[in-house]
Amino acid sequence: MSLDRATRCRHSVTQITRIHPPAPAYCTHRTIDRVPAHDPARARAIVRELPTVAGVEELAPVPRRDVRSPTTFDDLDYVTVGCWGGVVQITDPAFGEDGTGSCNLDPVFEGQVKAHPDARVIGACEMDFSLTYGKYLVHVPGAPDVSADGWDEMAVSGQPAEALRACGTDPEGPGAEGLDFADPDGLDWGAYLDLIACGLYIPLANETLMVSVFKVSRPEDTQENIEEVWYPE
Repeated sequence: MSLDRATRCRHSVTQITRIHPPAPAYCTHRTIDRVPAHDPARARAIVRELPTVAGVEELAPVPRRDVRSPTTFDDLDYVTVGCWGGVVQITDPAFGEDGTGSCNLDPVFEGQVKAHPDARVIGACEMDFSLTYGKYLVHVPGAPDVSADGWDEMAVSGQPAEALRACGTDPEGPGAEGLDFADPDGLDWGAYLDLIACGLYIPLANETLMVSVFKVSRPEDTQENIEEVWYPE
């Protein structure tokens, strides 16, 4: 790795999560070990279908909790895919956006929804450039799609509470405490997405879930988008 070629983003979340029916029960520290083991063959097929990827070299799997944000340019060539039963989670720096005009997450999210209309699909981009930009995209069958993006103020379309109801969760019931849907700027989007994703949006401290790791090459337009977002000016 070229440590003298640091990215301008200090922390990031750039991922798409799919929950295929039947959705699993909400995972907790006590139940996370019941999640099915990772399927490397399925992960291999998924990464090759990504429009952000041109070529693939598969590396050894790693625990999901060990996946870190890119800190150097070389780190931007790595994609991870976790496949745990009906749950798929793709982490790809190419989904990153800078909040000033790039829309790199949207086309991949839309492609995933089109290819898997019966699944819950969650797209998340959080980029810390000293200020944090966030974008969250949610597709839940039976409810209008939700999108939210912004810095301190979030522009929201769709009805986040209705998407939660379509998942069978009461937005005012147990598990949703503290989610103020009347205040999108103050909404804890991480907690909200975790409910949509059945507790699998972010790693749990005691989990043993594995992910496949791929070093990838990029289509030319994807590489240009990555440089625009991640490379220092």
